Amino acid sequence: MEDEGLMKIFYRKYLLLFLTLSILLFTGCAREEKVGKIPPRKTIGVSFARMNDTTSSFIREAMEDLTERDNIELILLDAEENEIKEKENLEKLLEAKADVIIIQPVKSKNKEIEGVLKKIKEKNIPLVAMDRILEDTKLDAYVTSNNFRAGVEQAKYLTQQIEEQGQVLILKGDREDNVALEISAGNLEILRKNQKIDIVNDEWHQNWSAEMAEETVRRTLEKHPDLKGILANNDAMTMAAIKVLKEKKLTDKIITVGADASKEACLAIARGEHDADVDKMPYVLGMVSFKVASSLAREEPWEYDREIKNGEYDVRVKVTPIMLIDKYNLITIRDRWPELNQYIKTVK
Repeated sequence: MEDEGLMKIFYRKYLLLFLTLSILLFTGCAREEKVGKIPPRKTIGVSFARMNDTTSSFIREAMEDLTERDNIELILLDAEENEIKEKENLEKLLEAKADVIIIQPVKSKNKEIEGVLKKIKEKNIPLVAMDRILEDTKLDAYVTSNNFRAGVEQAKYLTQQIEEQGQVLILKGDREDNVALEISAGNLEILRKNQKIDIVNDEWHQNWSAEMAEETVRRTLEKHPDLKGILANNDAMTMAAIKVLKEKKLTDKIITVGADASKEACLAIARGEHDADVDKMPYVLGMVSFKVASSLAREEPWEYDREIKNGEYDVRVKVTPIMLIDKYNLITIRDRWPELNQYIKTVK
């Protein structure tokens, strides 16, 4: 890096944030250790929307790291982005007599699982939604990254980079997904305050389709060749945009800001093909989700940030932090993506 001192400052901030969060979360565990008691064994069942993608792999790792110290049996199931498979997973967790169920929903609305959700409620099994909310559903907790803040940070960065003027494209995710809604709302919160910024296109993309996003970028560039910036709700769409910009030799002329801090997006930042991304810290999301579920299983109090209305239900929400990543603090994420090490000292 050009400025190693600046990197160290960012790294210290990242560590301080993580350690502060850990201290807050593990206060209860510290009390248990003082009296030398092993907490009673409980079972937490988790249904992932897709267990083997990069984000979920870090969520899973965090949960597995905590099972021994918290005396938890963990059952992990993969819905493979299939709504019927998700229903089957929840039924399996009921049969396994899980004390708490965590669901990372395939979609915010899934009629396929209404029946099994009713059974979970009847058996008084605590239900935790992770990452994405289940709309109009009684939940004991909802643990999520700060998606609105992610959208705000994306838009702030873009606004600064284009000197507060110019044409902008927003690649939104699925309109039925609350994550896409929240990130996009954060984008608009900032962009609409500046009259010199023109949002020339902001399109929804069903199932977060990268292929559809690529077509959106191509059409937008044909109609608006003076485009200055692209915001994307996730990194699949970010990489689709970068693909088009590379073809047209526009990566140094159009600012791109994504979300998820995937390996591909971070490597693109290191190569100078991409400008910034939002790290949703999936390991922290997994850790917090696990700790909330563990507390619910043992009927212990847990700290939540706010309550929201979810249809007719009030739901307690725990929000986990996010951080904007660009070339100046890319070093903070190299432990997650060791492939970055070959670029770290050469990023300019």
